Amino acid sequence: MIELQNVCKSFEGREVLKHISITFETGKTNLIIGLSGSGKTVLLKSIIGLHNIDSGKIFYDSREFSSMNSLQKKEIRQEMGMVFQAGALFDSLTVEQNVMFPLEMFTNFSQKERKERADFCLNRVNLSKNAYSLFPSEISGGMQKRTAIARAIVLNPKYLFCDEPNSGLDPQTSIVIDSLIYELTAEFHITTIINTHDMNSVLEIGDKILFIYKGEKSWEGSKNEILTAENSYIEEFLFASSLMKKIKNRF
Repeated sequence: MIELQNVCKSFEGREVLKHISITFETGKTNLIIGLSGSGKTVLLKSIIGLHNIDSGKIFYDSREFSSMNSLQKKEIRQEMGMVFQAGALFDSLTVEQNVMFPLEMFTNFSQKERKERADFCLNRVNLSKNAYSLFPSEISGGMQKRTAIARAIVLNPKYLFCDEPNSGLDPQTSIVIDSLIYELTAEFHITTIINTHDMNSVLEIGDKILFIYKGEKSWEGSKNEILTAENSYIEEFLFASSLMKKIKNRF
C-alpha cells in the first residue's frame, strides 16, 4: 500500500500538485489519469522520490518515505520496479542480460542463479526463449515492453510503477501488456501504479483510478464507476471522441 497525505509540489512558484490525498491499494492496478499538463507525471515522479515534495507525506506501508534520508530512500527503492515509457533497455545488452542487470547490481546471486531468475521472469511474461539472446533492436515493440516488465519484476518488487506502458504500441499489443501487468499485480500481490492516457487501460484494468485536473484530485473510483461519474471534468476527458460519446449513450 502507498498512501499520500496532502501532497503539494511547486516549480518556480507555480503550484503543480495541490493537496493530493489518496491510498493506492496492494494487489490492485491503480491508475493515474488526466489531461496533458494536469500533473500526473509530476505526481508519479514525486511518489518514487525523483521530485522532493514541498509539503505533505508519502507512506510506503506505514513507512514515511517523504521524510527519509537518501540512504533510507535507497532501501525503499530496492523494493520498487519501474517500467519506463520507452522501455529504457540497454541497447548493448541482450534481452536476457537486460533482465539480469538489476540482479548483478543489487544481489549476491551467482551467475547461474541470476540466469535462472531472469529466465523465470522472461518466461512469466511469455517471451519466447528464441528472443533471450537477441538485442532490443532485433525485437518488436511489444517484446521490448515484455522485457522491460520482466526486468521490473526480477527483484520481486513490492511496488511497481509503469509510465505510459502502452506508448507506441498497437491496440492489440496494448491489451496484451495491460493483461500481463494486471495478472502480475494480483499474482505477486504488488502495489502497482500506472500513469496512462489510454482509455482501454482505464476501462479494462482500472481497479482504482485517480483523475487529476489542474493538479488537484478531481475524482477517484473504479473502472465500473467512471463511465457514470458525475464529474464534468471527467466527462470532458472521457467523452472527447465520437466513439466514447456513443459508449456514454449506452449508460
